[in-house]
Formats: sequence, C-alpha cells, structure tokens
Amino acid sequence: MTVFFNTFSRKDIFLNLTSLFVALTILSMTLTTPFEIRSIFFGLSLLSLLMLKGSLNLLKKISTKYLSYLIFISICFLSFIIFNDASFSLKNYPQIENLVIFFIFFILLNQIQHHYWLISKYCIYTLVLFLSFSIPLHFFFLESSMLSATAFISNFGDESYSNKNILGLYLALLFPILIFQLSKKINFINLYSLFIFATGIFYTFSRSALIIAFVSLFLCLLSFERKLVVTALIISSTIAFTLWIFEITPQKYNEMKIKTNIEYFNSESFDEKNSYKSFSPEGARFGYLRRSYEGFLQKPIFGNGFASFRRNNPIYDDKGTYIRSPVTHNDFAQIIYELGLIGLISFCFMIFFNFKSLMSTIRKSESKVKFVQLVVLILAINSINLIDHIIFWFIIALTLNNFSKSKLSESDNVYGKNNSIY
Repeated sequence: MTVFFNTFSRKDIFLNLTSLFVALTILSMTLTTPFEIRSIFFGLSLLSLLMLKGSLNLLKKISTKYLSYLIFISICFLSFIIFNDASFSLKNYPQIENLVIFFIFFILLNQIQHHYWLISKYCIYTLVLFLSFSIPLHFFFLESSMLSATAFISNFGDESYSNKNILGLYLALLFPILIFQLSKKINFINLYSLFIFATGIFYTFSRSALIIAFVSLFLCLLSFERKLVVTALIISSTIAFTLWIFEITPQKYNEMKIKTNIEYFNSESFDEKNSYKSFSPEGARFGYLRRSYEGFLQKPIFGNGFASFRRNNPIYDDKGTYIRSPVTHNDFAQIIYELGLIGLISFCFMIFFNFKSLMSTIRKSESKVKFVQLVVLILAINSINLIDHIIFWFIIALTLNNFSKSKLSESDNVYGKNNSIY
C-alpha cells in the first residue's frame, strides 16, 4: 500500500475518490436502487466536491458564471410555485426538487470537468464491472429476454420498465468516449469495454439508445481525425457483420422487443402492429406530442405550469376507467407545454451556451468527443424525459468548457499523469 500511495499525491488520491463517488452516484441513480444507497453515494459526491478548493466561492458566483442555467432553473421553480396544484396526488414529473439538487451538482462538478477523462473512465469502468455481472446473470441464470436495470439489492417487483431505457441511454452517451479510447490505444480493456457496452445497449432493447449509438459512430466518421475515423469504420463494419451473421433485421429486432414486453408485463397484448406504431402518428408518443402542442397554443408564453402535463392529461379507457397520467417522452415537448416560449428559449440558450464553449477548442480531440456527446444528448431528450435526471446534468457539466485555456494542457490529456487510474 505504501508503494501504491507513493505514486500519487494527496490531491490525486482525493480526485480519484471524488470521481469514483460521482460514477457510483450516477450508476445508482440509473439503476433501480434503494433510496438510502442513492442518498449515500450522492451525499459523498457532493461532500467531496464541496471540499475542493474554491467550491464555496463557486457557489457564490452562480449568478455570474452560470447565469443562463440559473435563469432556466428559476423559471422552472417560479412556474412550479405559481401553478402548483396541491390536489394532484400523483408523483409529479419532472420533479422540481431533483432539478434544483442536480443543478447544484452540475455547478460543483463543472469545476473539475477539465479532468474529463478521469471522471469518464470511472463512469465507464463501474459500468463495465456491473454489466460483466449483470448480463450473464440475466441471460443464463434469470433467462431474461432483456437486460433490466436492477441493482440486485432490491425486489424485482420494484423494477421500473423505463429504467432499462435510461440505462441504455447512459451506455450510449458514454459510447463516443469508448470509440475515442480505442482509437488512441488498442488493448484488452478498451476492446472488452466496447464489447460489453455494445452488448448492453442491444440487450436493453431501447431503440433510442441503439439509434444514439449509431449516430455517435456516424459523427465520429465526420470528425476528420484519421485514427478516430478508421476506428469508427472498423467498429461499424464489425457491428454490421455481427448483425448479418445472426440475421438481425429491423423486423427481427422488433420481434425480440415484443418478446421483452410480453415477459415484463406478463401480457400477450403486445403484438407486432403495436410495436411498429410506437413512433408513428398512430402511436401513444405522437399523441403526447399533439397534446403538448395543443396545450402550448392555449398558453404559449408562460405555459401551463411546471409538472402540469401529467395532471392535465390523464388517460382513460373506453369504459371511462382511469389508466395513467403520462409524460411526453420528449423534454422539448414537456417544456413547451409547461413553460411556454419563455422556458423553451431559456432551455435552448442553455444548450447553445454549452456548444459555444466547445467551439473555441473544437480542433482538440477532447472537445470533439464532448461535441458528439452533447449532440446525442439533445437527440436523447427527444425520446425520453431527462431534465430532472442526474444523467442530463452530468453530461451538461462535462461538456461545458468552463476553464481557462491554460488548464487544457498535455497534463490533462487522456494519457496524462494526472488522469491515470491504472
């Protein structure tokens, strides 16, 4: 142990522990994990981030350094207070308390985002360890037709079907980093990590995650960085060959997805027709988009109030029996319905600020990977609600280049000394 710690300074050890806590926090909040465990990991992350030098001063400068983000959060909070309906007993989505807490997490995390590779590696390797255990257990022991998002420390009856989609999206959002790591260094760890991620994305049967992973590959092909382009081509060819060998067509993929729905809901009502119309004008999601647009037309400026979509759009069957209160499955649609043009403009400006911060260093490999991640995040929130989830604010924090150019030096390179976790 003495030899090990002699290779690290106290700052290195603390930074590694902080990155580990952040990775475990995000993983625990992605999976179906008991609230107590989530709270412990999140508390450790906040505490370690707050202990960093300058954290308290950073919080004092929220109004100047993070004005565009603060405006959006303030609009959400004021809208929630003004339009709040205490008679609505269902759990509201998005949740204002999550939004405020994760906003603080975003600010604290952004102060160490120049250690992008270190934090990303911890997130990747915690997922690799989890998937190396979870995938074989699901496939061989549980004989499950899909990869659930259970942490195996809670009752399977508490498993949320939507969580496996969030897990798939989390894997897809980290996928560009794996492509880049493999382009820099071909070794067993990078190859295995890419393999287990690709398997996990497929096995969740999340069409959104699958599309985002392919978009990441396509954007890497457009990076004009020779090694990254060659790596993306090889990965794309390998995936295409694998799909050809196992005869995986879009139709067969849909049939496999239907099987997962039947298994999870223990119902034969999920037929091929229902699966194909999910993203068609006949599907439920298109109906949610139509409702959000109609609600926007009624109150176009300030919207109907934060977290009001579920309250105002209950679904009943033909007999008038209440079924559920849905969300839009699209953050842009949710925002335009609940916050109107004011909220949508502030949200888009917040995203624009992230893109703008990357453009000054876009020729650097790190900024290219961040750019790809930010693009696929925007695509992701068109198929799922994430603005009150930690994944959204985690990606926003890491893709916001909020540091001086001097900090982006060779020492912070992917293979730099300060970022090594080996």
